Amino acid sequence: MTRLKDKVCIITGGTTGIGEATSRLFAEEGATLIMVNKYAEGGESLAKELGENVYFFQADVSDAESVKALMKFVEEKFGVLDVLFNNAALSISNNIELTTEECWNRTFETNARGCFLCSKYALPLLRKSEHASIINTASELAIVGCRDNLAYNASKGAIMSFTRSLALELAPDKIRVNAVCPAGTMTQAFCDDIKKNGKDLDEELRKIIESYPLGQAYGRVGLPRDVGYAVLFLAGDESTWITGTHIMVDGGFTAT
Repeated sequence: MTRLKDKVCIITGGTTGIGEATSRLFAEEGATLIMVNKYAEGGESLAKELGENVYFFQADVSDAESVKALMKFVEEKFGVLDVLFNNAALSISNNIELTTEECWNRTFETNARGCFLCSKYALPLLRKSEHASIINTASELAIVGCRDNLAYNASKGAIMSFTRSLALELAPDKIRVNAVCPAGTMTQAFCDDIKKNGKDLDEELRKIIESYPLGQAYGRVGLPRDVGYAVLFLAGDESTWITGTHIMVDGGFTAT
């Protein structure tokens, strides 16, 4: 399959969860791929598994110098960037009273600042592409609220506004900017987030499944690959006329 053949792509948070699933899809579709993660563990081995056109680069998306080093690597090796998937994220769940200033700042630094820095410093490379695309991971919680998840929800709302505004700025350059909005997705981070609040994982999953119309039909929450397919569509040429919007990957949750 070759939907992304000859396209140079970056996926931040690209070695775990939704990022890993999307990396696998991109590799299957012929992309030249740079997977990015703050932590080195597993990155090189995954790149080797996915093929000779897949690379791992260790970088912290919240740090400007780290992001600049990433873009320098891409420029020197490939000279262009076609797809930027801003997926790296941090979730620290708490209500307003228990959310510390440090937790608030760390969440926004990774989630919102990370999107900003990667998009800003990728821009010269994206402008060299004929069909460039930026995709940001937002959340269904950028659309609806919930209790005890304040910093994460607010950061994802910021990403949604960032997506719409940047789409208008970059349209003259033929650079599209869109977002995907996953609901609960079966990743290690999702499960850890449930358990760290002292909740029973199986019971919470049952409740979540019941809250999703498609969850009731399929008997599951979302899978990382479900989100990956939406990202793949927004990365490819099939979505050339789409910008400034978002795709809900939430099993119908926000339709209720």
